[in-house]
Amino acid sequence: MGPKAVLWGSIGGELLSVVFDLRYMIICSLALILADLWWGYRDAKLHYEHAGDIGNETLKDKFKWHKSRAVRRTANKFVDYMTYLVVGALIGLAITEPMDVCTHVWTAAIGLGIGCGCEIASIIGHVAYVHMGIEISTADAWRAMMRFIGRLIKSKSNEFGEAVEGLGEKEHGHHHGHHVHEETDGEAD
Repeated sequence: MGPKAVLWGSIGGELLSVVFDLRYMIICSLALILADLWWGYRDAKLHYEHAGDIGNETLKDKFKWHKSRAVRRTANKFVDYMTYLVVGALIGLAITEPMDVCTHVWTAAIGLGIGCGCEIASIIGHVAYVHMGIEISTADAWRAMMRFIGRLIKSKSNEFGEAVEGLGEKEHGHHHGHHVHEETDGEAD
């Protein structure tokens, strides 16, 4: 075995160790992705039926379920979230551990937590429409979730809790950069 194989085997071993340490978070993210797929399907189905009831063919086309696209997007999400895990672990191994800030497991968990938070916000929007007929944007669901998490954290650390809670405040004024309009194609986000 050459030196390159030993090096890659060592790095791969550390990454596998991180994956093992975060196995339940990986399972949780997979469960959230599948839950979002399910609730997105139910949301699209209700929108499709409503469009049919009012005779709006354009809306029916918009909310028509495309199984292959939904499966592809779901698989892409899982790859994205595993990328967050790997990048988080590498940031921890390269920066935060040598600086004695936090372990690579924490930085990987933070990276994967971003994906889980996005899924939860999307699920909230789908469930609100399916069960209550209320349309909530993913951004509004994300802000509400950040305010809730901030309040929970405040009980342990007021400063950190206020910072997280601030992420959930609705922005005043205008957005910097490009304003992106969410498009719904009748599938799980």
